[in-house]
Amino acid sequence: MACQIVARALKSTPSDAPITFLEPAAGTGAFFSALLLNTSEKQISSAVGCEIDPIYGNIANSIWKPSGFQLVPCDFIEFASDPHNFGKFTLLCTNPPYVRHHHLPSEQKSKLQSLVMQRLGSQPSGLSGLYVYFMLLADKLLADGAISSWLLPAEFLYVNYGRVLRDYLTSRVTLLSIHHFDPDEVQFDDALVSSCVVTYCKKPPSNEATCEMSFGGTFVASRLKKTMPISQLRTLNKWTMPHFEPSSAPTNGIRLKEIVSVRRGIATGANDFFIINEDTAHKYDIPSKYLKPILPSPRLVHDSVIESNLDGTPKVEGFRYLLDCTSSPDEVRRLHPGLWTYLEEGIAKGLPERYLCAQRAVWYFQEKREPSLFLASYMGRSTETRTCPIRFFLNFSSALVTNVFLNLYPTTELANIIGDNHERMIELVNSLNAIPSNSVLQAGRAYGGGLHKIEPKELLELPFSTIPSWLEVGLKRQLILI
Repeated sequence: MACQIVARALKSTPSDAPITFLEPAAGTGAFFSALLLNTSEKQISSAVGCEIDPIYGNIANSIWKPSGFQLVPCDFIEFASDPHNFGKFTLLCTNPPYVRHHHLPSEQKSKLQSLVMQRLGSQPSGLSGLYVYFMLLADKLLADGAISSWLLPAEFLYVNYGRVLRDYLTSRVTLLSIHHFDPDEVQFDDALVSSCVVTYCKKPPSNEATCEMSFGGTFVASRLKKTMPISQLRTLNKWTMPHFEPSSAPTNGIRLKEIVSVRRGIATGANDFFIINEDTAHKYDIPSKYLKPILPSPRLVHDSVIESNLDGTPKVEGFRYLLDCTSSPDEVRRLHPGLWTYLEEGIAKGLPERYLCAQRAVWYFQEKREPSLFLASYMGRSTETRTCPIRFFLNFSSALVTNVFLNLYPTTELANIIGDNHERMIELVNSLNAIPSNSVLQAGRAYGGGLHKIEPKELLELPFSTIPSWLEVGLKRQLILI
C-alpha cells in the first residue's frame, strides 16, 4: 500500500526536481522505503521522519539511516510547531495515528484546536481524531506546490466533524484525488473503519479545478471513478460515491421527518448487568415493577412486525428485561433485599465508576423512554437476501429497545391519521422497508467490514419511494386544517 501511495504522489511531482521528503508518524519507515523503490537516491535531497515511539524509531533509524533517512524522535505536533521546519518539504506521505477524540486529554485537545485556529483560522470539532490535527498542522511544513498523500479513516468524508478537513481540501489546497476503499473489503486485518487515500497539491485551487474520486477495488485499479469539480465538492456534506449520484427520491416526496421524531434506544452503560432474564429476576426476587421487557439485537428479530403477548411482552425469542429501578438505595436496601444483593454485585464489579453510570444521579437509574410503535435498526450489514442494511419494525408490544435501535415516535398528525388501524400500521412499515437501499446508503455512513450506520438526523431525511395513499391524503388534510 505505501508503495502505491508514494508512486501516485510522485506522478504529480516534477521528475527532475529534488525531493525533500517528510514522513510523519514514520513507524519503521514504510513510506521512505517505498520512496527508495520508486525513485533514485540522487533525487532525494533530504528525508525526515517523526516517530514518538522509541522502539519503532530505533528500528527505522537502524535500517534507513545509511540511506539518508533522518529519524527525529519526537511528537509530530511539536515538529510541526517549530518555525525552522516551515515550508521545507516538497513531498509528504504518511499513515497518521488513528487516535479517537475521547482518548485525547482535554488540555491536549484545546491546545490542538488553538494551534489550528492560529494557523488556518479554522475551528476543528471537539469530536475530531488526532489525524485531523496532523493533516491541518502539516500545512505549514509544505513548500508551495508540494504534494501530500495521506492514508486516512474514511469517516471524515461524511461525518460532521470531518467538515474542517473537507473545507481545507477544497479551499486551501488543490485536491488531486481521493480513493475510498470499499468498506465491505477490509484492507487491514485490524481496521475498524474504512480507509481512503487523499492526495493534494499545496496551492490554492483554480475555479476550474477537478479531482478524481474513486471507489472499491484497489488503489491502482478502482472499481468506480468519477471526476468531480472542486467547486461542487464544496457544496456537498458527504463525499462518498453514493452521495455523488442524484437522489432517487421524488422532489415532492414525503420524508420521515414529516411523520416521526427519532430518538436512540437506551444506553445502559452495562448491558450484561442491567439486561437480565427471568431466572435472574427470580433468583434475586426483583419486583416486577422494576422489570421492563426489552428487545434483543435486531439480528435476532426476524420479522418486521413484532407481535405482543397478553402481558405486553414481545413474541420474540430471546427477549429479556431491563432492570429499571427508580427507588433510592436506602429504599431498595430496606424493602427489596434480593435486589439490593444484586446491586451490591454491580458495585463490586465497579459499575458505578463506568462513564454512563457515573453521570447519573444514582448509578443504576436508566434513561427514560416510552415504547415506540415504529423502530429502525441503528446499524447493520447488507446480506445476500437483504440489500438494505437498515431495517424497520412495527412494535405492537410494550418492549423497550437499547441503543442498537432507533425509536420512531409518530407525530400527532400521523397518530391521528393511523388511529388504531393495524392494517395501516403494517402498510406503513412495509413502505419504510421499501425505501431503496441507495437512499439509505446516501443518508448514512459506512465503516470497515461492510458495516453501515444511520444517525437520527440522517434517518429523518430519508424519503419515501412509495407512500400509502391514505397517508398522503391525510397529511394534505392536516395541512389544510392548519
